[in-house]
Amino acid sequence: MRALSKLSPSGWFRNLLIRHKIMFIYVPLIFIPLLVLGVVSNQMYTNAIIKKTIKNVTDNSSLIITRINGMLTNVEGCANMLTINLNRVLVDEVLTSGASENNLQLYTQITNQLSYAMLVFPDVQSAAFIDSSHKVYGSNFLMERNTADMLASDLLTQIDASNGTNLWFPIQKRNYLTASPDDAVLTLGKRIVNINTGQKLGLLVLNLKESSISAIYRTIGSIQDGSYLIADGRGLVMSSQHPQELLQEVQDPELRAWIAASDNTSDLATFENGANVVVSSELPRFGWKLVSIAPLHSLTADTRKITVLILLIGGLCLLFAVLGATVLSKLIAKPIMGLTKHMKKVKEGNLELEFPVNSEDELGMLSSGFNAMIRRIQELLTRINFEQKKKREYELALIQAQIKPHFLYNTLDVIYTLSEMGRARDVQRTTKALADFYRVALSKGRETITIAEEIRNVKDYLSIQRIRYSDVFNYELDIENAVLDGLIPKLTIQPLVENAIYHGLKTKGCFGHLHVSGTVEAGKIKITVHDDGVGMPPERLQQLQRTIEAEQEGIGFGLRNVCNRVKLYFGEEYGLEISSEREAGTRVILWLPNWNEEGEPHAENTDRR
Repeated sequence: MRALSKLSPSGWFRNLLIRHKIMFIYVPLIFIPLLVLGVVSNQMYTNAIIKKTIKNVTDNSSLIITRINGMLTNVEGCANMLTINLNRVLVDEVLTSGASENNLQLYTQITNQLSYAMLVFPDVQSAAFIDSSHKVYGSNFLMERNTADMLASDLLTQIDASNGTNLWFPIQKRNYLTASPDDAVLTLGKRIVNINTGQKLGLLVLNLKESSISAIYRTIGSIQDGSYLIADGRGLVMSSQHPQELLQEVQDPELRAWIAASDNTSDLATFENGANVVVSSELPRFGWKLVSIAPLHSLTADTRKITVLILLIGGLCLLFAVLGATVLSKLIAKPIMGLTKHMKKVKEGNLELEFPVNSEDELGMLSSGFNAMIRRIQELLTRINFEQKKKREYELALIQAQIKPHFLYNTLDVIYTLSEMGRARDVQRTTKALADFYRVALSKGRETITIAEEIRNVKDYLSIQRIRYSDVFNYELDIENAVLDGLIPKLTIQPLVENAIYHGLKTKGCFGHLHVSGTVEAGKIKITVHDDGVGMPPERLQQLQRTIEAEQEGIGFGLRNVCNRVKLYFGEEYGLEISSEREAGTRVILWLPNWNEEGEPHAENTDRR
């Protein structure tokens, strides 16, 4: 069983040396809080950065969308202004001057109007006007090339089919009506009509360069290692900081699915390139979505530096903790080891030791307590030797009192008289009772016996006295089974019974009654010897109690002997209580601990015996 306890976790720790216990507990107390601090601070700082980034990106996205809407509004304003100016050039001035639509003056006037409008609205990158005869007037001569492709395009068809409202076309690259076929442009088309008659005058095309839109990301929404893009509902990139992505599907399928499912939202999501903070904002005019992507590892770079710093500090603290624990364990363990050696010597029986006290701390107090304990043990041993000597004296005095010649002679006289009367059975009982009485009185040298044995001794004594004084008293024993296994010094109850017979019942002058009971009350054994004899006056009772308490010579030798022996064996809380009234009898209560022969609390049982 002891081996199993050593193998258990608690037994393993309990058996460690003190210096190892200090190390085992002290080091984690330093390291674990630092580790927890690093992890918690990293998590809190990361969450704070994510929240702040989402807020900043959301605000920047709102500014970007506002700026894009402003650019679109400027392009539409440019188209409206050109509608008026081209009406003036094509209707008013041509009618007034009578110029032909093919002459150089008309070309110059129209291109001047286009250039002036682009000057007023700089967001417009290029503009072109196609008259009814499909002649192209461009703000740049490059706008006038590839006329055949232009005439076959859906672009002109859709513009011509409109009713004069502003018609936006998605960002695209084309080789006509643009300054460069490599430029991606967002195009506004408008059918120009005579504002007076509604007659078609031509078609107006205005181009907004995609690079002008993507330039906004750098000026407003800069994100470290992050990017912005605008995509349509299919995941096709309409605008991006990275030109190679333009007009291509979003490469990451998870990001493409997220864009399709999101709508004015923010999230911390993991895609093919890792964890990212993504924010989606809607451009309702085209059904596009402005998506900002910020890699989490870039946002938390400073956090990781702080974590590494905390871990380095934790490593240094751990090193100092180990050194401190080592020094502390030596300071504590060395005096304890010395004290342990002294305790081993004490265990071997050497009490002539005193451990040197070199400090006033807890170890000094422990050493002082150890020295005080040794002195106290020496005092207790001296006291115990004295008390054992006193017990032997009391026991010897009690046995001598019980083996008084007159008691033996009187009993033998009773036996002789009974034999003369031919009462052989009574002779046998009396002889057996006398032998049993002295057998218990000797008890093979034992100092304590069970209450059951003591009651048998009392029965033997009473059976003898009952034969001698059959006309003086009778008796009753009422002992609970719960008290029979209790311990009692031998010849404790018999002196109380003897006092009751000789000093209470014998001098009464009439027939009396003796009652002996045993119960358990308040966790103690209570033995009561009650007689209805002559009793005692108050002054004699007080004198008797003083004699017993002060252990003085005088009246009540038997009671004083019983009380002192009980206190020596069991403690000051046990002993005798005496109460008496003149002509009413005397009651003596003996209090004993409720212990069995093994010194354990006795189980309560109220059965009578």
